[in-house]
Amino acid sequence: MLAAVNRLYLELDGRLYAYDKGGLNELVDLSEITGGLLVSDFPGSISRVMEVETGPKFADVMARRRIEEEGEFDQAPSIIAHWLRKRAKNRTDIFVTALPYSTYEQYLDHSCECEEPLLIYCLYGLLHEVIKRKAKKRPVAVVFQHGRVADLVVGHRKRIYFANRAMAFDESQEQIQNLWDMVLSDIRATEAENKITVDRVIYLSWIDSVPPPWSGDLGFQLLTMPEEVVDFNGNTYRCSLITAVRQLHPGCSISGGADKWAYRAKSAIFGLNLVLLMASIIAFGGYFYFSQRAATLQTKYLKMKHEVDSLSNMRPSAQPVPGYGDILSFIKRLERASRLPGYKELVNDITDAWGQPVTVETLNSTYGKDGMVEELRGYIDAPFAAAYKVYQRALLVLSKKGYEIEDSSFSTSIKESRFSLKLLKRQR
Repeated sequence: MLAAVNRLYLELDGRLYAYDKGGLNELVDLSEITGGLLVSDFPGSISRVMEVETGPKFADVMARRRIEEEGEFDQAPSIIAHWLRKRAKNRTDIFVTALPYSTYEQYLDHSCECEEPLLIYCLYGLLHEVIKRKAKKRPVAVVFQHGRVADLVVGHRKRIYFANRAMAFDESQEQIQNLWDMVLSDIRATEAENKITVDRVIYLSWIDSVPPPWSGDLGFQLLTMPEEVVDFNGNTYRCSLITAVRQLHPGCSISGGADKWAYRAKSAIFGLNLVLLMASIIAFGGYFYFSQRAATLQTKYLKMKHEVDSLSNMRPSAQPVPGYGDILSFIKRLERASRLPGYKELVNDITDAWGQPVTVETLNSTYGKDGMVEELRGYIDAPFAAAYKVYQRALLVLSKKGYEIEDSSFSTSIKESRFSLKLLKRQR
């Protein structure tokens, strides 16, 4: 779950909003988004549940073909499959959102251009996630009303029965009343067609939502998700859409796998820093302990050597005193190791050297007589010119930090630029 949603963007009814710490601002277009989370209703898209005559493997292909044959778009559509279920050998139920191919590619291209990970979610994917969390066995209806639009999904965790967008002509009180009547009619029709009973209707609200005007015994319980206070244009509103967004997870995003893993990694930075801090404390404690231990052993050694020398002078015929060369050698190695950089310092130096994220595939560290030898291999996912500048800067920064470049290589291909470094950090 996305417990802390700060950099959230919402695209509804052709308007783009930025949500940050309880405040809502309107943006001009996607170019103002540099990373975070985007929930969109995708202008011009349609969402529906349909039955296709094929197995689950090719259900999305058949759904795309049917929508294309129906002439919903003037170009080839792209399909976002939210759910599917095999009914028979060559029959599959599938819940999809379809949108023009160019629109779909526009969002994915922008995600790739963002400076930070951008997770993109479909609005109907959000409604599906609400159903999976709220309806384990018995069907429920989730309806999100905003402006003159109402988005409806009916189903439970294992099956979706119906999905559709109802629209009014305008936002007048009469038209909004008609809009809610259409929603209720769709729920009743779904119950009759599938022989089910909807016992709960979960209502999601937005800054311009109007609650359902239903009254009397409707046969189901009307629930509103917990609402949050949102400030927009100097006014305060209460809406539950932000609460629903917090229940999303990276796995249901339509973004590429790289963005999903990058977002997860960014979310885990705090825990990783805590682990590194604990490791550093343990390492420092171990160094202090062994330093004290080495000093004690050296003092004992000198005292015993002095006593042996005294006994040797008094009794020349005495047996030779056993040497403590191995202990002294260990002390010297320990003292020399204390003057070499630790792994934390090494990781920090490498992080500072690369001005932008790179992929490090291999990092080998060896402590030798002259110092610590580092072998580093990886690649830079950037155009050649930019990648080579990053590589040159890294060599310069590492040299300033006291690393000697013993061997280096840089090669490029169409997809990436690869590098290999062999560094020596002499003991202080």
